[in-house]
Amino acid sequence: MAAASLEERLRGRTIAGRYRIREAMASGAFGTVFRAEQYFCNQFMRPVAVKVSRQAGLTEETAPSLFSDAITLAQLLASGEQDEGLLHLVQIFDLGLLPEYDDRAYMAMEYVEGLPLLTHLNAAGTLSVATGLRYVKQICRAVQVVHRQGAAHRDLKADNILVDRRGVVRVVDFGLAAFTDPTLGYIPGSMGTFMYMAPETLLGRSTPASDVYSLGLVMYEIFTGGGPHLTAPWGSDGEARRDENHRLKTGLVFDPPSRTQNEIRFDYRWLDGLISRCLHADPACRFATAGELLQAIQACEAGEELPPTPASAVPLPEAPGRDDEATEALFREVRRLLGSRRFAEVIDKLDVHRPAEWAVVDKMGARTLRALGAAYLGVDDLANARECLEQLRTVQKAQRLLAASDYAAALSDLVKCYRALGLEELALQTQQEARGLL
Repeated sequence: MAAASLEERLRGRTIAGRYRIREAMASGAFGTVFRAEQYFCNQFMRPVAVKVSRQAGLTEETAPSLFSDAITLAQLLASGEQDEGLLHLVQIFDLGLLPEYDDRAYMAMEYVEGLPLLTHLNAAGTLSVATGLRYVKQICRAVQVVHRQGAAHRDLKADNILVDRRGVVRVVDFGLAAFTDPTLGYIPGSMGTFMYMAPETLLGRSTPASDVYSLGLVMYEIFTGGGPHLTAPWGSDGEARRDENHRLKTGLVFDPPSRTQNEIRFDYRWLDGLISRCLHADPACRFATAGELLQAIQACEAGEELPPTPASAVPLPEAPGRDDEATEALFREVRRLLGSRRFAEVIDKLDVHRPAEWAVVDKMGARTLRALGAAYLGVDDLANARECLEQLRTVQKAQRLLAASDYAAALSDLVKCYRALGLEELALQTQQEARGLL
């Protein structure tokens, strides 16, 4: 006879002397989340959700690593007792070991009867602007609790946001949440759901502004029903494809939501600029925290202007007008070709637009030099790659035509070029410059 599954063994049983297991709600590689009831001296207290690990043989030394999300969340909540954002986080009640069930670990938490925001979006296509903004503000309040403690969630996406039966948002899954390294000024490591990562997270430098980027993607999905991040030709998220995926990420073009939603076009036009700022490739140009984003939303709802971008940041690019649509279409195609490693086709398309060394270079010229440098490097034409990237370097020092993160990626290509040519000293200098940008 086959051994009973974890779900079968626990259904109907009482664990830790107080949690009566009713039914499995979700199961994965980690373990199973059950709907349960909490009792005290045989008196029913409240419904709860109980997560039980699949891994057995745990000890007090090994169990905490499995529940790092709960530990991090508990540390965050400990400093925010009066914060309204706590209403939008799932409360942790209890953690422990189960010696009677092969030394598995369990976590008891608030039971939220609801569905992921992604399910609502799939069912509705798009939400009304008023409903969408209500959800967004609640998400901001929850994430603001995290940011105030110097941490970042690092996995914000529609699938990690629940909407309960009362229409209240709950942000869940703190498995990747972490505190900013006070020495570095960021969280090292490239962690999160690849499609929703901010560009700088791909480079291993997450900050609260990285969560703002992910929030921008969630907003874009709420108000348009989609987004180019969902259909971009991403490669694997390994080291070998990191630079290509970073180019794709920083080159994504988001049409203003007002082109999709008439309600935004007529009554909420400020959402175009607000979402555009959240999705800026350069984190310095975004709102620094979820709290700043929430304040900006509330100001715009009150009829005020969108708060200005910090003076130190690169100005936001304006949405392309009709005269620029051909240029934007060209670079969308170029990004697609670069992502597919069709470098020769990029050169065929862009070489005619390559600015001469003596020419005054505008933003399109800078973008052309950036893409050509990557393409020439891809076909091992090191001489042309070096010329394009060094010209871009000279231009960028005169005026900031590219976002810092995109320019840093160009310098990374120049480092590769120098090293392939045996110019190690130049490579080290350029690498240091790129690190300074980030």
